[in-house]
Amino acid sequence: MRVSNVARARNQRLEMHQVPREDQIELADAIAAGAKRRPSQAFGEYFSDAGGSCALGAAYEGAYALPRDPHEAHGIRPRMDRLFDCLENVRRRCPVGCNKRLPLNSIILHLNDDHLWTREQIVDWLKKD
Repeated sequence: MRVSNVARARNQRLEMHQVPREDQIELADAIAAGAKRRPSQAFGEYFSDAGGSCALGAAYEGAYALPRDPHEAHGIRPRMDRLFDCLENVRRRCPVGCNKRLPLNSIILHLNDDHLWTREQIVDWLKKD
């Protein structure tokens, strides 16, 4: 049986729409909390020597108390999937439209590093979708 283009488009829209899971909301809240602790944003690394954090670094910071000294935090490589199941088990499309569809952790890093989204924009996106 052949599927019509209308039915295919409707199914694609349904697949793309996801209700925020509880752990996605918790992840967003952790990013927001961590961003307040380290106001400057890092790109290409979880924690910068200048004292910033990327979105996933901010999530780790929001979940755990990390050293304030940027040199002590710089070498930390967090295992975020242990804190937030959604990072590995939820696949999302890039909201900017570059057609990437990756696990949530990769899309967050992509938005942070490639599209230069602020951590606050990423928080809003996680809570919206």
